[in-house]
Amino acid sequence: MSRPRRALTTWLQREASRSADPGALLVGLCQRLVEAEVPLRSAALTIEALHPLVADSTFTWHRDRPDALEMPRFHGMTDGFGLDPGADTPALDLTLGLDDGARHRLGFASVRPHGFDRAERALLRRVAGLMAMPLEIVVTRQTAATLLATYLGRRSGARVLAGAIQRGDGETIHAVLWYSDLRGFTALSESLPRDRVIALLNAHFERLAAPIKAFGGEVLKFMGDGLLAIFPTEPGGAARACDLALRAARGARAGMAALNSERMAGGESPLAFGLALHLGDVMHGNIGAPDRLDFTVIGPAVNFVSRLEALCKDLERPLLISAAFASACADALEPLGSYPLPGIAQPAEVFTLAELRSRPRDG
Repeated sequence: MSRPRRALTTWLQREASRSADPGALLVGLCQRLVEAEVPLRSAALTIEALHPLVADSTFTWHRDRPDALEMPRFHGMTDGFGLDPGADTPALDLTLGLDDGARHRLGFASVRPHGFDRAERALLRRVAGLMAMPLEIVVTRQTAATLLATYLGRRSGARVLAGAIQRGDGETIHAVLWYSDLRGFTALSESLPRDRVIALLNAHFERLAAPIKAFGGEVLKFMGDGLLAIFPTEPGGAARACDLALRAARGARAGMAALNSERMAGGESPLAFGLALHLGDVMHGNIGAPDRLDFTVIGPAVNFVSRLEALCKDLERPLLISAAFASACADALEPLGSYPLPGIAQPAEVFTLAELRSRPRDG
């Protein structure tokens, strides 16, 4: 065996599993195959995904490009992506079976019109066999990161993956807190079939979660028809976090307005939601039983923002803002007066957006 081919085998056995993602793994493999004088023109690696949006992803590499291009196939799509070597370049298409039952595909195309010779095909089959183990490690690591981000949020998922997994592990952070819920949801849920209730909630949460994420926030949890999110003040400071939260709030209201237009066009009633924004310190970390934990935020600030949101209904306002938030915010806010909140010792000064000063409660 030549030195480059020995180096290829050693890399697959000892280093390939450290690749950042399947695309980087494919690039490393192809570069070493070229160094081993395999007449490789292009390659494709298709990975089955455990992902709420993506069914599988195909990574393609070409000899004249240093990186791999990823093409996802979303759930519900029938057309997949793969190696397209051209009709005059026969390809070698292999299946990689992993221990978890997943079936991935690896394809190679040659620079020669007649394809690979017998020895090259044998080498590529051997390489595919050796690649199964590092690929399983890379895919498992990526899947874990994806699922943690999906179920816990980007920041929380990254912290858990980094080792913050014991009860009590956490940190005190300064953040804008977002708490919102739908108006009249109990009556709706009692009058509608289960599937329509789930579809309604999903449509509502989609319109809120998208701008929260787009403006740097993180959804921590969905609680029935309620949503709790944070906008940490680091690294941009409190004023920046307040600005981003207000942008997300305006985006959520615009999204819900569009959804309500669709609903009314279909003969359905519009949805209204209340939203409260507050600024304060919270403990962000693991809370729960020793073997059943929740990575979330707790503290007086969380209690305050939930009580403030409940006031939206009484004041017939879609958005209420605390004094702490208002003092750090650059926007001109409209004062609404002071109001008692259940469980809060002192009456709370309450604000809203200037454009909502005379508007009744809406979505």
